[in-house]
Amino acid sequence: MKLLLHTCCAPCSVYCIKSLRNEKIEPTVYWFNPNIHPYVEYKARRDTLKNYTQSIGVNAIFDENYGLREFCKNVVDDLENRCIKYCYRVRLEQTAQYAKENGYDTFSTTLLISPYQNHEALKRIGEEMADKYGLTFLYRDFRPGFKEGQDEARKLGLYMQKYCGCVFSEENRNFDHIKNDKVESVKSNCIIEKKIRLGWDVPNLELKPYKNGNQEEIKFIYNLRKKVCQKYIEKIYGEWNEENQKKLFNKFMKENLKNIELIYLEDELVGFYNGKTKDNKSFEIGNICIMPELQNKGIGTAVLKEIVFENKEKDIVLNCFKEDSTIGAYEKMGFKKTLETKIYYILKKTIK
Repeated sequence: MKLLLHTCCAPCSVYCIKSLRNEKIEPTVYWFNPNIHPYVEYKARRDTLKNYTQSIGVNAIFDENYGLREFCKNVVDDLENRCIKYCYRVRLEQTAQYAKENGYDTFSTTLLISPYQNHEALKRIGEEMADKYGLTFLYRDFRPGFKEGQDEARKLGLYMQKYCGCVFSEENRNFDHIKNDKVESVKSNCIIEKKIRLGWDVPNLELKPYKNGNQEEIKFIYNLRKKVCQKYIEKIYGEWNEENQKKLFNKFMKENLKNIELIYLEDELVGFYNGKTKDNKSFEIGNICIMPELQNKGIGTAVLKEIVFENKEKDIVLNCFKEDSTIGAYEKMGFKKTLETKIYYILKKTIK
């Protein structure tokens, strides 16, 4: 296989190149991104990629077509669909054409690492261009490595862009009136992105907010809390007092009406957690409760990863029963024991 890897930027390439090399595939990086504006931004991303590819010894080819005028001419009549109709298509077709003309039999793109891009559209257009030019489109879902790649890029001091690339994405980022016009669309995209991230570890896993007053959900939460907590309570206090525990539960529900997230697997309710922001500096999580028969299957870890992702600017504090078998998994994620009570360890993951 001789692979030409279209590359949108250095940070996105970090994990992609590492993953391909682990497969014994040595890519040639191909820079062609006429959608990046203004020129100072284009130059910053291009030069960062040049320096990075040299530092890791990967061959790189740079097409220096800035392309602002051509870009604007092609997207101005349909700005909302510019990514699929122009940005993806022009870059993947140019990559395929260069590959065909220069002896490559396969091509791919680092755009496949981003949870913010339209993955299915990229795959569809890539395969379309492969058929057109008689090549193979190497499809890989690099998204599970997105955070790892971004973290490594920061450690290396690579330039980290603040928006997708074109002047319109930069405008969307900076002007509130445009954001407000798209609130519902953004909410929908956030839900989709969350499902994608959760699905990296456990397919068909989803988080939904608790509906205040829903009796079936209240009953489920109480019964699951009892299943998960009873053995710990009995070991410490000698018994499970149903009356006292129901009083404590009612108090818990009153205090956490807006803080409870329900965990669904294949549309079936399988768990819950409660969490809230404190002083805008930390996010505190009560127990992540999963149905006993589904524990140790990665569900709790996937949920915790999502919480960390959504609160990346905050310290994460987690209450965990002392005998909880998942403590080791949480410690591998960077959580450390900071406090100890009669029942719990208090674990904390501090932002760097």
